[in-house]
Parts: sequence; structure tokens; C-alpha cells
Amino acid sequence: MYYVYPSTGHYPHQHQYVIPFYPVLVRDNGQYKKITDTLLEAIKGEASAVQFYQQLMNAAPNEKAREDVQHALEDERKHLKQFTDLYVMLTGKRPVYKTKAVSFNTFKEGLNIARKDELEAYEDYRDAYLATQDQVIRDVFFLAMTDEIEHALRFSFLLSELR
Repeated sequence: MYYVYPSTGHYPHQHQYVIPFYPVLVRDNGQYKKITDTLLEAIKGEASAVQFYQQLMNAAPNEKAREDVQHALEDERKHLKQFTDLYVMLTGKRPVYKTKAVSFNTFKEGLNIARKDELEAYEDYRDAYLATQDQVIRDVFFLAMTDEIEHALRFSFLLSELR
């Protein structure tokens, strides 16, 4: 059985994928639970980042900082959608999760938390990318992985400007 994944403009190659129906194939090679658990954790992290970055953007001291946080926020929303779509495709159901609230007192403190979270997400997505041979799953994790390291770099530059 095959499923044509619609083009939404949000996926790595911006075109339709013709992909196998995953639940049967992935379960057969024993990676189904690991992949779906990893996706659920990624969804929780991205949803939490969306909430956190909205707060951080409002605390930004200048337009440049606001733009950099907004850029990361838009990417996190994109990742949340991609991970959620992939999870639904694999499991046939919507993910159920709670977000983790992040609090900070100053923009600089929030930026340090964000940079640390981005680096951790980068490592998690790299590990997920390397754990599967499925190209569609790898593409989603690769895109998120490269965006996360970009965000960490942007946040590092912002931190250096605040010192």
C-alpha cells in the first residue's frame, strides 16, 4: 500500500512524496516504537519551544533580537507540524502531550536557556536521523537538526552582543 503525501510547502523537498504505508513496514523491522517515541518527544519539545519563544520574543531588547527569536519561532512551528504529520502518518492518531513551561527573569537568561535547548535538540535529532534508514523520516529530522544548530548560532551571537 502506498500513500501520496501532499505538498504543503513545509517539507524538505517541497514536492509530493510517494511513500509506503509505514505502520506495517516499520513494525516489521522493530523500529516502530522507537521512532514513534522519539517523534512524540520531538513534538513535546517543539511545542514547548513555540510557547517559550513567544515569551522570549516579547522580552527582546531590540528589533534584531526580536527578529532572530521570531525566525526560530517560525522554524519551531514548522518542525512541530512536520513531526506531528509524521507521527499521525505512522500511528494513525494525533499525538497526546503536555508542554513544559519555561520561565526566565531576563532576556539574557532566556537566551541562555534557549541556546542550551537548541543544542540538545540538535543532538537528539542527529541521533534520530542516524537511527533510521527511511529517507522520509531522515529528511524531517535532518531539516529540524540543521535549523536547531542555526538557532543555537543565532542565539550565541545575540548573547555575545548583550555582554
